[in-house]
Amino acid sequence: MRLVDGFLGLRLGQKIVVGGALAIVLFLATLATYFASLLILSSAGVGPEAPPPQQGGTPAPASLRPGASASASSEPDYDLKIDRARWEGERAVVEGTWRGDLSSVHCDLFEGGYSGHAIDWWDRSVTAKMSFSDRTFSQDFVRARGDQKDRIDPKGEYWVKCWAFFSEGSAAGDDTPVEGTPPAR
Repeated sequence: MRLVDGFLGLRLGQKIVVGGALAIVLFLATLATYFASLLILSSAGVGPEAPPPQQGGTPAPASLRPGASASASSEPDYDLKIDRARWEGERAVVEGTWRGDLSSVHCDLFEGGYSGHAIDWWDRSVTAKMSFSDRTFSQDFVRARGDQKDRIDPKGEYWVKCWAFFSEGSAAGDDTPVEGTPPAR
């Protein structure tokens, strides 16, 4: 009780110094406990084991990453390809194909060329349509309702970038310019 009364009697600056010192002491005690645990466990033989010595011959191949093929080819067994991107009247349309066990496809419309910026002109609730039997996808970029921060420039350069996410955790993407003339608005 005398310790608490003594602490409460300190000025604000003194309380901050004491609190900081206490935090440092607790951190160092935690760190010491952690390293002591590591030392005890390693001396007890608990932890990662060393790999067995090589018995000669050819070493086994490294594990394949998700989506990699066991064949001699280094090409992965998943892919996404944009076949066409074009302006059709008031909307931009992208179509493409994929290879692999697809989970989802997501596309974005960019203004200003390949290294441009995403624009706020299109309705983001319109998502990509996927045909799993044909392994194709398409997405229409249509104007969002209401006021948008961005407008389509009929003389602007637009790109579409699409990403596919596969069930084994892999991802692939593709991008291409949108052909044709954007709507005048």
